[in-house]
Formats: sequence, C-alpha cells, structure tokens
Amino acid sequence: MKNDYFQGYYTWTKGEMEQGKWMVAVALLLVPVLILLVKNSNVLLRGMALPLFLLFAANIGYGGYLLLNRGQSQVVEKNELYSQLPIEEALKKESQKLKKDNSVFLILKKTWITLIIVSLILFLLTEGHYKGVALGFAITFMSLLTIDSLLHHRLLEYLASIDLKIMSLSK
Repeated sequence: MKNDYFQGYYTWTKGEMEQGKWMVAVALLLVPVLILLVKNSNVLLRGMALPLFLLFAANIGYGGYLLLNRGQSQVVEKNELYSQLPIEEALKKESQKLKKDNSVFLILKKTWITLIIVSLILFLLTEGHYKGVALGFAITFMSLLTIDSLLHHRLLEYLASIDLKIMSLSK
C-alpha cells in the first residue's frame, strides 16, 4: 500500500515539475516581447511592459521553485517521514495538507478573477500609458489564473486518490 501512495505522489510531483518547465519556457519567450515593448514608442505597448515583467518574474520564480523543490529528494524525504507513521495516519495527514492547499487555491482563483475584472474596468476608464498598464495587468492576472488552475486541477486529482486510499483502508 505504501508503494501505491508514493506512486501517486511521484505522479503528482512529476506533473508539477513539468509545469515548472513550461513556466520557465514561457518566461524565456517573454524576454524578446519585453524588449520590444520597452523599445516601442507606442504608450499603450510601453505601459504593458511592467505588468508583463511581473509575469516573467512569477514564471521564472515559481517555475524554478517547482523544478528545484519537487524533485526526487522531496520524494525520499516524504518516504522517510511517512515510514515512521502507520499508513492510514500518513494518508490522513497528507489529505489534510492537500485540503488546506485546496482552500488556498479557491481563494486565489477568486482573487485573480476579481483583479482581472478590475484591470479590464481600468482599461476602459483610462487612456495612454495607464491603459497599457491596465491591459498588461489583465493579461498577467489571466496567466496567473491559468497557472493556478492547472496546479489546482492536479492537486484535486491527487487529493481524490489519497481520499480513495483512505476509504479503502477504512473498510
């Protein structure tokens, strides 16, 4: 049963690392876009540079974190931690942690959607440079919503597999 648990964890971390690679790749693709935005004389496009730079930083930062933190060493560390606990207790502990993370993702989704709406309203109400800033933030928040939605989806799948294992042990 412990091997099943760690197989699910390994699959989850593999997905997290894959998303980290994509996030870093997108960040690298943003570099020439950012250079073109800064060099452009159009105030709308120049206004988008700062928010898109923040998106670049978020992709590099969190994507790099996923790549470095979700590796094999964390699987070994978790294996050592849970080898000391009975399997049902270890699974319940993991389920509780995942449920807390789930509630954080739900709050983040609402936050990103609210910020997208605010950015789009500001886009409609402003002119020039500020219009570009508002549009850039709308794009940034939509991207962050997409990133978190993918992470949340994988977390829900992992949580469902853990809860299913807990139920099968309880019978």
